[in-house]
Amino acid sequence: MKDFSQLNALEAVTLYKSLDLKTEAEEILEHNQAADLETVAWPWNRKPRAWEHSSYAFGFIPANGSNDNELKIHEARSITADQSLKDAKINISLDYFRAYEYPGRGKHRVLFKFNAKNYLKDSAEQDLSFNQTFAIQEGQNAPISGYPIFIGLNTGKQLMQFDVEIINVSNDNDDQLLDTMEKGVVKNGITLLGTLNPVIPILSEYATGITKLIAGRNRNREITSPKMGLYFDDIASHLKMARGIYIALQTSEPGAFDWNQWHYNRSFGTVQSVDGTHRELPYNYFAFSIS
Repeated sequence: MKDFSQLNALEAVTLYKSLDLKTEAEEILEHNQAADLETVAWPWNRKPRAWEHSSYAFGFIPANGSNDNELKIHEARSITADQSLKDAKINISLDYFRAYEYPGRGKHRVLFKFNAKNYLKDSAEQDLSFNQTFAIQEGQNAPISGYPIFIGLNTGKQLMQFDVEIINVSNDNDDQLLDTMEKGVVKNGITLLGTLNPVIPILSEYATGITKLIAGRNRNREITSPKMGLYFDDIASHLKMARGIYIALQTSEPGAFDWNQWHYNRSFGTVQSVDGTHRELPYNYFAFSIS
């Protein structure tokens, strides 16, 4: 499945019409009246919508025990890796999930899938997949806080690898399936035992199968699928592994996003602009913590 940034203008118009997004389709046509739509590349001669971005900026809030109300957000490549987390057990939780702007209007049903590598003894690896659905009103956050994903995940010696898939579910026929999934075996995170567990591959296959099924249905659309490697080295281009909160923000220009202009406000539980202009990030983003 192509993401939005891989479509030419003709493909985008065809897709948006099939999703009943007439305003978005007409907007592209209006900005390209004299052009051959097949030759017009993204963002189709107009400012891209928040869900159309394919790149990410990664911020980090360290777990330093500070009692300050406003916490500084660091570029996740600029921090120092926590070497004590090598060959350790960690917990991963989903702390924030914001649908600032998704295709369509009103309440969105979103399928969130989080994939990880579980590093075991003798260099063995175990692929893990966890998914959950959330009902999120346009411009708001999912009603979660510290939602468990993996408990007791084993880290490696060099890095931790995470892949995320986010799908906007617009096919009404999938509602019953998702209702069933929300009551299923992966609702409250996956607890790991530190050894090869025959149940884990079954859970992961279940999560992966559900995601592929939903993504392949007409009208459902993948919003984004960022891939992250958190390293223990000091290479400048690598995201670093440490205790704290990672903020993954969907944007078209990650190099132009300045985390110094934003901070986390404990009182409101939101990321706000330092100058007070924004009470919340005007982007799609999710945040997960490592403890």
